[in-house]
Amino acid sequence: MRYLFLSVCFLWVCFSAFADKVDEELFRLKVADAERCGWDTLSAFRHRCKVEQGKALRSLMLDDKRADSLHSALCREGMKRYSAQGWVRLEEIFIPLPQYASRREVEQACRRMDSVYVSLQRGVSFETYVKDKEDSVRWRPKVALLDEFSRPLETMRIGTYSEPFLSPLGVHIIKLVDEKSVIDFQEAFPSFKDYVDRLGKRNPMLDKKLYAHWRDGVESDSVIARCVAEVKNRLLAEWWDIRHPLSERMDEKELERYFHAHKQAYAWEFPHYKGAVVFCQDKKTASRIRKRLKKVPVPQMADAFREWQEENPGVDAMIQVGLFQIGSNPYIDKLAFKCGELPHDGHYPYVFIIGKRLKKGPENYTDVRRLVEKDFRLALKQKLLDELKARLEIQAAL
Repeated sequence: MRYLFLSVCFLWVCFSAFADKVDEELFRLKVADAERCGWDTLSAFRHRCKVEQGKALRSLMLDDKRADSLHSALCREGMKRYSAQGWVRLEEIFIPLPQYASRREVEQACRRMDSVYVSLQRGVSFETYVKDKEDSVRWRPKVALLDEFSRPLETMRIGTYSEPFLSPLGVHIIKLVDEKSVIDFQEAFPSFKDYVDRLGKRNPMLDKKLYAHWRDGVESDSVIARCVAEVKNRLLAEWWDIRHPLSERMDEKELERYFHAHKQAYAWEFPHYKGAVVFCQDKKTASRIRKRLKKVPVPQMADAFREWQEENPGVDAMIQVGLFQIGSNPYIDKLAFKCGELPHDGHYPYVFIIGKRLKKGPENYTDVRRLVEKDFRLALKQKLLDELKARLEIQAAL
């Protein structure tokens, strides 16, 4: 048994290594094909790529190991100062404006917000227009708010909302969700975390050397270059997948055909039993259940047994349905393969099995469905890999 386990482990490692190699090469070819199609030059892709690369570089340059301790220290130091004017929780309807917005852009944004304000007065829920639902959970110190936010709050009560107003960021309507003079450390922590995240190059967690290389455009820095390239390649592969989707749902007929074509690959070294073990309290009950399950296909035995229990609610019995390898279940070992000892169960003294022995291998792909699906998916990937290789070789030859 020990040698069997080691053999299975070895085969699994080999299969995993092969699957990983296929995935790696397929990824590389997807990127090459996407570049051949020119998707990396599209404005939509370049914008998305720039955003994702910025996120990746930010994560690369910040020392996350120090984040929690730094946030906690700043929070404790600033609690008294930030609590001077109290804390508020706000919901916000917001139309952003660029830093140098034209008069026309400002007027258009104000008209849109005036229309929203009229709808609110007519009874439309404030939450209908709120985009950031999580923002209302965060406590904000009044002392850190822009003057444009602080002024309307002076006359607002909890549950009321302001008239539309302008700020350097855009046009707003705010609703006062709650307010407190003092909050505890856990409630204040998210605000201090946001504050640190907005510090930019003054962030004490920033890797100054990497930041300087990025700022000065030192493309030779392998860490930065690798990070930027990995993001671009990942997005190109994602774009390729969207345009060439590989179905996640396996076609049953294709799985069955694949299984019969490769049936020898699923042969067993040890015999199995396909069926059910039924536990009863008396012989009469065992006889009634056996009669009910006698002509029921194995996949439907559990449902048939459940229906029988509903019809006989006072009877105590239990069933185990599955595919059992010799050595995995003592009841199967004794009753089906005549080896081992039958366990004694005082609660269920009568046990019987119903099903069939399978010596050479599974009789249907459903007996080893997960393995067949995994192999079939790998075969599809290999086919796709070959097609991509051929396509790129033809392209290179032109």
